[in-house]
This record gives sequence, C-alpha cells and structure tokens, in this order.
Amino acid sequence: MTIDPVLMCAACGTATLHVFIERQPHPRRPGELPYVDCIYECDVCGAQRRWGNEPREETAYGLKLAEEALAHAVDKHGMRRERCPACGGMNADCTTCGDDGKAWVFDRPEPCRLRCPLARLDRSESE
Repeated sequence: MTIDPVLMCAACGTATLHVFIERQPHPRRPGELPYVDCIYECDVCGAQRRWGNEPREETAYGLKLAEEALAHAVDKHGMRRERCPACGGMNADCTTCGDDGKAWVFDRPEPCRLRCPLARLDRSESE
C-alpha cells in the first residue's frame, strides 16, 4: 500500500501529495466481506478523499461482540487456530483450511447444553 501517493485533488484541482490519515469501515451488504476505505488528505488544501481499500481485520474483542456463537466456542469449547493437519500449513490448494494454512480446532467439540450454538453446526464443521 502506498502511504503518501500523488493524487489529483478534486477540491483544488492539482496533482499533489496526499497523506494517509485513517481507515474507515466500508459500507457493505449482507454476505459481503468487511473492508475499510483508506482516507487521504490533500497536502495543499486539506481536502479528504477515499483512495483504495483493504480487508478489515477483526479483533478478538470485536468478534466477541459481533458473534456470540464464536465467543461461546472460544470460551467454552476451547476453539482456536492451529496449523492445518491436511496441508501441514503449506497453504497449497487445501480445502480444509482454504489455503490459509490454519484450521479451527476444538478442545471440547461436543455441545455443552441443549441450546449450545455448536449443536447447530454440521458435524464436519466442528471437527
């Protein structure tokens, strides 16, 4: 990512240095991946503009607030990420980890109560 690109400023009409100032959440429809827009400021007039975006990385705290089932799985069932057993973490055309090199594993994969969020998972997803 370029931190200080020379862009054409829409406000002052000159090609000038634009300095990166922040990332803002990109509006999304249900089912779309979360992204953030990169916001730059014109070095001459101070006008701000969006230029480019990147995938939004969720924090553990944000995931816990956003996804109760995930928080339950982590807290109560010991769900965590480990090296993928299928590809050995090589990220090579693997359907188990999705070419990420890491897979979800559980310390306790069995549902802990009648309304446990893991009871709704397909058995192949929870292993």
